[in-house]
Amino acid sequence: MNRIATLFLAMIAVVVLRAASGGPDQYGYLWKDSAEPDGPTYDWIDITSIGTLMTGLADDNVVGPYVMEGNMPFYWYSVKNVWIGSNGYVAFNPGNMAANFPVLPAAGATDDYMAVFMADLTFLGVDNPAQVYAWDDQQTAVFSWINVPFWSVTAPGYSGSNTFQLILNKADSTITMQFQSNTGINGSNGPVCGIESITGDIGLARSQALAPSAGYAVRFYNPATPLLNITDADVEWVGQAGTGGTNMAVGASIPLLGRIKNTGNQTIAGATITGTVLSPFGAPVYSETVTMGTLLPSQVFDPPFVQSFTPTTAGTYQQRIIITGIADELIASNNILSREVGVYDATSISNLVDWAGATDDLAGIGWNGGDGGVATYIVPPSYPCQITGTTIRIASNSGAAFTMKIYDDDGLDGAHGTLLDSAYIEGNDALPGDHVYPLANAIQVTSGGYYVEWYMQGTFVNIAIDAQPPFSQQAYEVLGHVWANYRDRATQDFHLGLRIEPAPFTDVGCEGLVGIGAGQVISASTPVTALVKNYGNTPATGFPVHYNFNGGAVTTQSYSGAPIQPGNSALMNFTQPLEPSVTANGQLCAWTSAADDTHQNNDSVCIAIDLVSGIAELAPVQLALAPNPAQDVVSVAGIPAGKMRWNVVDPSGKTVLSGNEDLNGSAWKLNVASLANGPYLLNVIVQSGKLQGRFVVQ
Repeated sequence: MNRIATLFLAMIAVVVLRAASGGPDQYGYLWKDSAEPDGPTYDWIDITSIGTLMTGLADDNVVGPYVMEGNMPFYWYSVKNVWIGSNGYVAFNPGNMAANFPVLPAAGATDDYMAVFMADLTFLGVDNPAQVYAWDDQQTAVFSWINVPFWSVTAPGYSGSNTFQLILNKADSTITMQFQSNTGINGSNGPVCGIESITGDIGLARSQALAPSAGYAVRFYNPATPLLNITDADVEWVGQAGTGGTNMAVGASIPLLGRIKNTGNQTIAGATITGTVLSPFGAPVYSETVTMGTLLPSQVFDPPFVQSFTPTTAGTYQQRIIITGIADELIASNNILSREVGVYDATSISNLVDWAGATDDLAGIGWNGGDGGVATYIVPPSYPCQITGTTIRIASNSGAAFTMKIYDDDGLDGAHGTLLDSAYIEGNDALPGDHVYPLANAIQVTSGGYYVEWYMQGTFVNIAIDAQPPFSQQAYEVLGHVWANYRDRATQDFHLGLRIEPAPFTDVGCEGLVGIGAGQVISASTPVTALVKNYGNTPATGFPVHYNFNGGAVTTQSYSGAPIQPGNSALMNFTQPLEPSVTANGQLCAWTSAADDTHQNNDSVCIAIDLVSGIAELAPVQLALAPNPAQDVVSVAGIPAGKMRWNVVDPSGKTVLSGNEDLNGSAWKLNVASLANGPYLLNVIVQSGKLQGRFVVQ
């Protein structure tokens, strides 16, 4: 299938191949076709009754590996595991290739493959007859594509029919491609016919954008005497097999692992291996160098790095391994490999976790016809946690809807498995820009990773792409609801991810006392009101709250009001007042003791007061303040007309507001807009004495 705005859409005229031979490539491979006197004879091998019918092929995907009984010599090495592509090729790795197809040979993305009839083919659509069969023994392997049509934007989604096969002779190392028939209009830059080595720089094309005639065969010959002695090593992976990106938390550590492989046919005498971690700004934050000794062909070396990477700040880092110091090395492009490392603050109230940078680097992509999408795999930076939403950046949209889905990684070999959440996003909620779509129910996470998928529900909607390294190699394309590795995963990431938050936890505490302030003289029965706060991330109610004076008898009462939402506060009014039974200086303390409280350092608050027993006339007159809690203005009632002095003190006893007024007897308005959230004490001095009032700013 073609990608809107990024793929070649013109129809390619069919040009019939003529008799020819060609090569050699740099290594020495030659090809000859069935019209040459000493070329191969077209001789179709029917394996439909003895071979294995390959299932799972769709549009622009691969299935495998198909494990051959014996090894097949290919260039200077041998292959055994085969991935079969829906677009008419086999690869010896799970890389995916789709239009526009590479001009063979071309290093990068997917290398190490045989293109038989590599074109924009499809196995999708109602009554599509396409099939692939595979069969092999110790001497021969045969792969046959039967009645495979070209992809088409018009219903039923395909047109034409192509039947061709690949024959691998493990005894003489020849590669034969046979073409029984081909009809229809090819809408890509294929078909491509040829072979490419593991390095990508060495390969041999029979043709590009030329269609073979019916009853045609071409054979590639492995040279008895190679033209090249291949001295070459590559960084096979960084961090983990497959070099997929990883996420971690600030303060956590990961080992710096990697693997070097001798991909040539000559012994490597030695090399220098350097492992580096680059900061989000590109500066080295870690570097270590080890020496590699003699490495035989096909042998691997795991650099024994002794340090670990322990980030102290969040951001996108890059872990990189470089090989240097190999004498007479033929290919240097595979001597460096990087992977993306996303570092997040796990204590943050929310993290938007994806693999993309801040900017859009391309126009975005969508699938021609609208029946497609993309996905990415994300392992949370820490456990436990909860997924509370999906994130996406839309590059453009003319009003189409789409679906956002989350899958567990409990499928075969860690693939997408159980569908955990699906949300249909209407076009008016899918305009260009960044979006966070909350989940109806958070997904609780204790291990593993998750796939997030964006799937089009109409044409002309495009997701934004990041084309700036490093890359996660965790991207997928989904066509006709069939998944495959994204064809450009080595050079692109999607603006697609998850909103991840800390796991649900309870954390309540007292942040102040209301109605009683530091330094207050209490000589009569006084109500006690605590300001309790929910520091956790789930609503809180039904937890015990206590108070006592100077470590004496404890008064306990359960908060049973409306659930306090995360980050909010509420008043806890004790039914048992504070009784001044002694005269003493001391600490009046209030605290919570929720059974599942995760942080005890914010549970309690204490203030110094003076209790005076038996002298009730010393108690200040209490003022009426409303609203309480307040936001901007408090109305104060009960102050007699005349001159007054006033001040407002915080729980520590510090004066935060003060002034003088001349009242005419009406209620006085106190502006508290400049005060931070919390409890305060208002002191008013008039001719007749002292008045007090407590209020909370919230």
